[in-house]
Amino acid sequence: MPKPHDTPTRPAEKILAAAGEVFAERGFAGARVDEIARRAGVNKAILYYHVGDKAELYGRVLERYFEDLSERLARAVESGAPAERLAGLQAAFAATALAHPPFPQIMLREIAGGAPHLPREVLAGMARFIGLTRQVVEDGRARGVFRRDADPLVTHILVVGGVFLAANGLRLFERLEELGVDAPADTLDLAHVARSASDIILNGITLQGDLS
Repeated sequence: MPKPHDTPTRPAEKILAAAGEVFAERGFAGARVDEIARRAGVNKAILYYHVGDKAELYGRVLERYFEDLSERLARAVESGAPAERLAGLQAAFAATALAHPPFPQIMLREIAGGAPHLPREVLAGMARFIGLTRQVVEDGRARGVFRRDADPLVTHILVVGGVFLAANGLRLFERLEELGVDAPADTLDLAHVARSASDIILNGITLQGDLS
C-alpha cells in the first residue's frame, strides 16, 4: 500500500517549494521543520503526513530538481556534434537553475561541505551527469574534434561550476543594487552566461578551426 506522500498533492507541492527555499537559505543542518511548515502554510502534522521527516523532505526536494535536470540532459545529448552536445549540457544546467532557484545554492553548500547530507540516489545522479560529460568529451576526442588532452572531469567542473556560481551571483547583484553599491551595468542573464561559458570551454578544448 503506497504511503500518503507517494501521490503528489497540492499541500505536498507547497511544502516542497517552501522546503527548497529554507534549505537553500539555511542548509540542511540549519533548516527547521517549523519554518518550512510556516512558509508552506501548513502545520507540522500535515507536513509529516504528506512528505515525511526532514531527511526525507530534503531528499524529495533534491529528487525533483534532479528529475528535471536528468530530462534536460538526456535531450541535450540525444544528437548533434560533440560541441553542440557539450553546449547543450551547460544550457540544461542553466535552465534547471532558472526553473528551480534554490537548486544551485543547495548544491554549492553541499559541495563545499563534502556533500554530507546528499542521499545516495542524488550522489549516484551526480556520477551519471559526470558520465554524460565524459561521453561527450571522449566522443569529441575520438572524432579528432577535441584536444586529446581534454580532461572530462575538469570539463564537467567548468560546465557545472560556471552555471552554479553565476546563478548564485544573481542574488549578489540584487543585494548590491539594494545597497546602492556600484555593480556591473549589464544585467546578469544566466542563459547568456551559459552560452558564453560554453564558448570559452569549447575554445579551450576544441582543435583550432573545428567546432563540428
